[in-house]
Amino acid sequence: AIGLALLLGAASANGDTGRIAVIATLAFLLGGLPHGAFDLHLAARSAQLGRARLALFTAIYVGLFALMLIGWAIAPGLILPLFLISASVHFGADWPETDEPLFRTALGCAPICAIGIGHLNEVGLIFEAMTTPAIAVWATGLFILAAPVTMLVAAAALLAIARDTGWQRPAVFAAMLASLIVLPPLIGFALFFCAFHTPQHLIALRAELAHWSKPRLIAAGAGMTGLALVIGTMALPTMMAGGLLTAASGFQLLAALAMPHQSMKLVLGRLF
Repeated sequence: AIGLALLLGAASANGDTGRIAVIATLAFLLGGLPHGAFDLHLAARSAQLGRARLALFTAIYVGLFALMLIGWAIAPGLILPLFLISASVHFGADWPETDEPLFRTALGCAPICAIGIGHLNEVGLIFEAMTTPAIAVWATGLFILAAPVTMLVAAAALLAIARDTGWQRPAVFAAMLASLIVLPPLIGFALFFCAFHTPQHLIALRAELAHWSKPRLIAAGAGMTGLALVIGTMALPTMMAGGLLTAASGFQLLAALAMPHQSMKLVLGRLF
């Protein structure tokens, strides 16, 4: 993490925004994707799936991933809001300290809104690269409408959680929100995603797969992450274009993987 921070700092000092975008995209992909790399292993274990049912679950999982990738090509105006909503729900699930739906919703939306508050124009350019100029204008307009109320409710939620369970996590999260507002948007998101969101999921994974050795965990995580990056590079032509185009493709890949990752429990509960 320190090496990454130094590398990003060096790129920023040189004013090379294209290089910053590529490094930050690599950071949130390489740092964030591993926590979803064990979904198939966890599904097989938790639902005690045999080979036939595991094959069916894998086909559904891969099918949802492929559907999202196709969606970015043919219906980006539908996929972008779906991505933002699913990301908010996913981030909101990071807060088991509260069972208040309004607080969880605000805490899930707050990281996205914080980026919009500090960097509306840059976010608009990323959305434009992911979709179309018209959709980008519509999406950034939502930030202007939603951000003030969202941040106020999130602040109230953090105060309530700090009062009831302790101040450490709320304080760290508040610092992350500040970094999302102050730092360049891609760097801020990479920092939040890799330093706050992903670690707690990896800790839970380590506990659930305690019978696995560290080399096995590393090999499985690296293998699935590498496979996802290869597929993403093949399916998203602008992944290797550099600059904001690489960042846009990185978010599109993240969204495509998030859909089956977040749907896993629903699929298991309904079909298996």
